[in-house]
Amino acid sequence: MTQTAPGTHVQNVAPHATAFQAESQHFYGGDFVRQQLVQPTDLAACSDDLFITPRDAENWQLAQSLLRDRGVAVLCAPEGTGRRTAALRLLATMGSLPLPLTLVDLEPEWSKPDATKLPASTGRGYILDLSELPQRPGPQFGQGLRKYGSDGKVDARYLVVLTTPDEWQGDWAEETRHIAVTHSSPDAKPLVRQELRLLGAEDRIAWTDQDMYNGIWQSNPPVQEARRLAYIICQAKTNDHSIVDEFLGWTTHINGLLTPKQGPGEPELISTRATIWAGALLDGGRKRSVLHASDMLLKRLKFPREPKNVLADPTSGHRLQAASLTPQGDRSFHAADKHNLAPAILKHLWEEFPTQRKILRSWAVSVAAHPDVPEDDARIAVYTLLGLSKELHDNDIIDSIGSELAGHRLSLAVEALTAAAIDPTLGKYVRGRLYRWMLPKKPAPAIVDLVTRICGGELATHQPSIAMTRLARAAVHTPFLSPAMVDAFRHLARINQAEVTKALEAWLAEEPVKRHGLVAFLSLAATDEGARLLLSMTDSPAGRQHFVCAWQQLLQDDASRNAVDEQLDNWGRKVETGVLPAEQLVDLMADVYEPKVHRTSLRRFFAQDPDFQDSFWGEVLEQAIIRSRERERASAE
Repeated sequence: MTQTAPGTHVQNVAPHATAFQAESQHFYGGDFVRQQLVQPTDLAACSDDLFITPRDAENWQLAQSLLRDRGVAVLCAPEGTGRRTAALRLLATMGSLPLPLTLVDLEPEWSKPDATKLPASTGRGYILDLSELPQRPGPQFGQGLRKYGSDGKVDARYLVVLTTPDEWQGDWAEETRHIAVTHSSPDAKPLVRQELRLLGAEDRIAWTDQDMYNGIWQSNPPVQEARRLAYIICQAKTNDHSIVDEFLGWTTHINGLLTPKQGPGEPELISTRATIWAGALLDGGRKRSVLHASDMLLKRLKFPREPKNVLADPTSGHRLQAASLTPQGDRSFHAADKHNLAPAILKHLWEEFPTQRKILRSWAVSVAAHPDVPEDDARIAVYTLLGLSKELHDNDIIDSIGSELAGHRLSLAVEALTAAAIDPTLGKYVRGRLYRWMLPKKPAPAIVDLVTRICGGELATHQPSIAMTRLARAAVHTPFLSPAMVDAFRHLARINQAEVTKALEAWLAEEPVKRHGLVAFLSLAATDEGARLLLSMTDSPAGRQHFVCAWQQLLQDDASRNAVDEQLDNWGRKVETGVLPAEQLVDLMADVYEPKVHRTSLRRFFAQDPDFQDSFWGEVLEQAIIRSRERERASAE
């Protein structure tokens, strides 16, 4: 498949067409739709020998004709039904084209969906996942998608939109009814058999012909579930009914756990259930943490948990025993002979009590945030919740981790959400959350700090441009010289100076420079690595002008004045000690202070240093005065 180099700007627009966004892989401000080339490993599943046609053959043919004739198709189905693989197959088999399309995933970074932001390069096949919309678009968005498709046919570029039935409702959806089609999963049995073959378990394909699987084949589970079944079969020791039980979520066992026989002296039913659920959230955690989490849930459910109530309950050991939790030292586990029982219990809780999900999310995250729960147990809870989010496509769990954990266990929140942001399944949604959390006018300071630390850490190593755009959003809400922002730009300057330079060039080119550009500039100025980067940018006339104007704007801003004075003091000391180049900085700073409106700021150095005339700042003042006089003489002539 022919690949176009990232960063190229190619746009062919017919005279009558809307000017859709030209392609750019380096964009650092405003609404944007990011592009990620589809990896060859992802394309394998849609190849001729592996792709399994969706079971609704009529709708599949309709999707093919829509894309071919209208340039755009909307595949509407729940997540986990193989929509993306189907989209790849649609785009990869556009047989009328002389060359195969270059396939690209689109990752929107917009405050509101806008079809004019979509890239428009010839010979590309785009996949746009709109399973979640930041806000409801108007009918013009649906009209824009249709227009994008009709214009795209001229340029041999095509778009497949992925969405869900719950999300795709409204004026914009009505505008796309003639290009939308309901997608269906392929039949489960052939998919499971194929997955076993890919997993290297061909000897187990025959297992799927056993009668105990008939109920599963009749229910025809979607792609995600079929692949999960294949994995369970691959990991199983023997072909027995435990495979089916695990696939069905250990439902019979869990129902038995939740409805125990109540005898004299036994804990109340709700108390036992709370301990079962707490044990699932903290599987392998300390017994004390499990009991604490159980009491926290009971308290949220308005059951009194004052000391007298706790002491009136059965003993801790009895409560754990009633919940069928097995102690190992000071820790407790659900039944080890039932693989993945703990996550199955939580999934059962979320699915069987859907109206209580808000309370359940808040409870589970509050357990991880509580100071009485040790850090390693809190980590168990957080990663268990991330797994549940992935399993159920419940992205509200991500929001809860961000909002409730950031203010209490910031380092754990950074660690967990960084792992989620680079996860192949969760990554796109978590990165979207990092962007959206910065869109309100006044996000909570703890959330700003969280996003800053994530984007200035490992995420910057894996996705530097994504990290930079989110840092820009966070910088809007960050005070000058925030320690987290300074650390973020120090790290970025070390690992990817080129990316930081490109972003800064874009931000400083604005007139006047916006707050995020000034925060980034001053954050870089606060570190040796950043200062060297800033000085390297002054080699060009434009870079020099940006450097000078940024300092001048910072000097005039009351909000930044104290932070600017602090950094200029530091720079003066570093020049005097040889850390920063004296001659270059005298030359640059003379330009900064040449206008009289800025030159008055040098008075504070005079007041601080009795040897001011012989100091670095004294040289700056001397050169500034000389340049000012030369400019005045030139103007007079």
